[in-house]
Amino acid sequence: MQASLEAEARGKADFVRTKKKLEQDINELEVALDTANRGRAEADKNVKKLQQQIVEIHQVGGLALW
Repeated sequence: MQASLEAEARGKADFVRTKKKLEQDINELEVALDTANRGRAEADKNVKKLQQQIVEIHQVGGLALW
């Protein structure tokens, strides 16, 4: 009986440790995702800006776009 209770306590402790580790992993992944999304948004903004600059350069130079 005592061995069974000890095994159950060990199992519960392992479960709690695993749960905490997974929660930490989820939090880290959420932070990484937020960072990646901000970087993508910034890159999108830069692409649009550069595309507009290309259009303006072609217009000023009287060149066809392609």
